[in-house]
Amino acid sequence: MEESTRLEKLEKAVEELKKELYLLRRYVEALHSGKYPSPIPLLQHLAQRGLTILQHDRNTQLLLPHSALEKQEDEFFELLRRYSFRLFLRDLIRYPEGRGVKALCRYCSPATARKYLKRLSALKIATYDPRKGYRLLINGVASFGPTLEWYVGQIFARCFSAPVITSVKFKDTTTGGDYDVIALLEQRLVYVEVKSSPPRGVEKPAVRAFVDRLYDLQPDVALFFVDTELRMKDKMVVLFAEEMERRFGREARKKWKVKRLINELFHVNHGIYIVNSKKGVVANFRRCLSDFRRHRKLNRVMVPWSC
Repeated sequence: MEESTRLEKLEKAVEELKKELYLLRRYVEALHSGKYPSPIPLLQHLAQRGLTILQHDRNTQLLLPHSALEKQEDEFFELLRRYSFRLFLRDLIRYPEGRGVKALCRYCSPATARKYLKRLSALKIATYDPRKGYRLLINGVASFGPTLEWYVGQIFARCFSAPVITSVKFKDTTTGGDYDVIALLEQRLVYVEVKSSPPRGVEKPAVRAFVDRLYDLQPDVALFFVDTELRMKDKMVVLFAEEMERRFGREARKKWKVKRLINELFHVNHGIYIVNSKKGVVANFRRCLSDFRRHRKLNRVMVPWSC
């Protein structure tokens, strides 16, 4: 029994090392290819702020095989741009094996589920046979969160040509925890907190920890991104308004008020943005960053950590 347990632990350790080796290999290949911006300017920028990075880009729960080629990553990224596909992946992680596709059809039709499984089969992420069923091939993935972080990081690298790092841990910060995505855009530091659960799954401690991290990192602009097409005003805006009032008292109702930017995008003084997925993640990020840029040129952005 002990021998069997030891063997399982060793196999798990080897699997984790394979994942880390894959990530390191892809990281080096990306640097040499010149396809994506080098993260070195961003790393230098963080070092100049006195921040010591313990680790970054060690996402071992990514829904991509160790042997994935650049072409496969490109195709996977394009699939992730579809909200229905991201919802589908959440269910696939929850139900990694099945005879039929019924469990994967909460947010898409059976025909769409079968189409996605065929695409994932070609990417060696899952197997699919209409008669035998499907099976997720990537082991050890507990949630969709790490893959969503990777996707957001890729958006900044591919769509904004920005140096970016993900899953960042710093030494000696007051808050601790991971900084999901950090990018350098026009020499401005951008921080994105990524939430894969819908608004009902986000509670006060998550918003509080996000604002705490802003004091440690002191980014120029911060985005709290919830991957949902649901309304943000009912839950997320309320949580942020309560957090601002908790920190600043009644003064927050005027000085740190949460205001609508457009549709379900909100901001606090054009420095903190609350973002969802409706109308497209890239389009929403672009709109928020454009708004920040306009107001940055007009006047000093008033955010809590700048006072």
